[in-house]
Amino acid sequence: MSEEQEIIEAVGKAKKPGTFKIMDVLQERAFPTEEVEVYLNEAVAYLAAQIDEKIEAIDKKMAKLEEGSPDFKKLSKERASILKEKEKALDDIDDSSFTFHLTGISEGKREDLYALCLKEYPMEYETERNVFTAQSEKKEIDNPDRDRYFTTLLWQACISKIVDSDGNEQEGITFDEAAELRRSLPFAATAKITSAVEKLRTATAVFLMTVNEDFLAKSSPGTTTDGSKPS
Repeated sequence: MSEEQEIIEAVGKAKKPGTFKIMDVLQERAFPTEEVEVYLNEAVAYLAAQIDEKIEAIDKKMAKLEEGSPDFKKLSKERASILKEKEKALDDIDDSSFTFHLTGISEGKREDLYALCLKEYPMEYETERNVFTAQSEKKEIDNPDRDRYFTTLLWQACISKIVDSDGNEQEGITFDEAAELRRSLPFAATAKITSAVEKLRTATAVFLMTVNEDFLAKSSPGTTTDGSKPS
């Protein structure tokens, strides 16, 4: 499924017919959601991938051999042994799995979070001379600390629940927990969550746009969506 299709699906789930409540929307309870499954044991995940490569190589060899031949039987026995390795690796992966439940936030909330970043890390500028006009121009100085702070705030705002492999749940996270997660999670897990948070931004924008259209229509009984009287 493409990212565009995933966004449309997220919006569709959030905006179910007959469940529209403007107060739920304003309080961000009805916003699009996303679930991201991550694994903490990257070493085991890598091992499972290597095992898959071994099995694929054995399958190619077996395809060239006559079934029942000594070499075929030898490879078949080796394949069965490797499959047992894979089963154990997959069990270990499941034990290290966590599902992050994410909920979109409004653009206004996002702007509020960025304002907190500017308060913590004020904008700084440097002066540069434009090579074409020879005039001095003010250029914003990048601040990696501000970027990290903002992303951590977004994680805190968007992560509504974490569920472990046994079904135990944690509702929401604190800023310190979000910071520790970003420091300690494997890179692949961090990248998946950050990508999902950004995808939710698009889904939320589409959701709010369609909700606004519905609200205008439902707030004016006896009129069409453009405000005119029905014929």
